[in-house]
Amino acid sequence: MDINLIILILLATVIVGYLVMINVIYYLSPTVPRDVFPKKRFGRNNCTRIAENPNRGEGMKPLITLSSIEEVQENAKNIIINMPRTRIVTEKNGFMHFVQITPLFRFYDDIFVKLFTEDGKTNIWLQSQSRLGLHDLMVNEKRIKHIYSKLKELT
Repeated sequence: MDINLIILILLATVIVGYLVMINVIYYLSPTVPRDVFPKKRFGRNNCTRIAENPNRGEGMKPLITLSSIEEVQENAKNIIINMPRTRIVTEKNGFMHFVQITPLFRFYDDIFVKLFTEDGKTNIWLQSQSRLGLHDLMVNEKRIKHIYSKLKELT
């Protein structure tokens, strides 16, 4: 058998395998719009939560600011929506749900933002979680650190 034909067959197999894999991931993790912040973390090793019952996010605590909910929501929305491969799923006063797709394997990750007032100050809760798998290779941690640091600069 000619080496070029073998390479062509291997290349076609890899491409078909990749297409099958990303479609399986897509169908195993459909986007379900959420309209409330999750009550608990999704998983120990595939979720970063800066809220009550925190998970990972070392050194980060829920942000508290004197800015209005509307102002913080607009800032958070601009920060998150400008991240690559991210779209907004749900937005209502004090809550947002985004989906970000990872680059290579196209895993779907959810980002949640909850804003509420307590004692006249706006509280900001964040959560980022993978839909599939047992571990996220700290992708959600990095994502929350990025959002947290940008919000901290603006509040």
